[in-house]
Amino acid sequence: MKHLLVVAALGLACAACQPAPAPAPASPPPAQNSPPGAPGAAAPSPTTGEGAQASAPPPGQAAMAEAGDLIPGIPGCKPGDKRTPIPVWKPAVDAQNNVNTAPPQQEGQVVVVALEAHDAPKCSDSEVNLFKLANPGDPSGGLEIGVRGNTQEVEGVCHLTGLYRNEPLKPGPGSTPPQGWTRLQFNAVDATQIASGNTYCVQQP
Repeated sequence: MKHLLVVAALGLACAACQPAPAPAPASPPPAQNSPPGAPGAAAPSPTTGEGAQASAPPPGQAAMAEAGDLIPGIPGCKPGDKRTPIPVWKPAVDAQNNVNTAPPQQEGQVVVVALEAHDAPKCSDSEVNLFKLANPGDPSGGLEIGVRGNTQEVEGVCHLTGLYRNEPLKPGPGSTPPQGWTRLQFNAVDATQIASGNTYCVQQP
């Protein structure tokens, strides 16, 4: 009996001698969103993919946008501009090459032209496309406008777009207009040469 009591006492003493279990590690506090630039805030990652901000357009494209995408390198006219203004002739053209507005008619004047040839188009820089503007109330007469050069065929349509100069009509076959009609002739000029002098600007239509 004494032996059993001694054994039980020793067991209780050993249980009391065992170290207490270590406490479980505390979980880290939840991360808080810090404003950009705050101490400890992570640097924002660069935007990539479709959400990336487009880079600035190259100077050539900026010049085209400023000139209405018609004449690269020649800026649009601004109030008080000292440069020589270049007028823009951009009429509507029907299936018979009739236009709805007259072009500038000063001889020797440089003009921005943008139109399409629909009736018997000649999409060659060596040939002349003819357009007509009849007198109001008198279709038997009006303006006959020849345009040569700066041709480009796009999806089957012949476009004439660029810088042209109003020049005297040279005598030759087809140079005499029908009775009652006045003929004007616009021939393409080198846009690079005009732009290099920085003395011209394009009138905003």
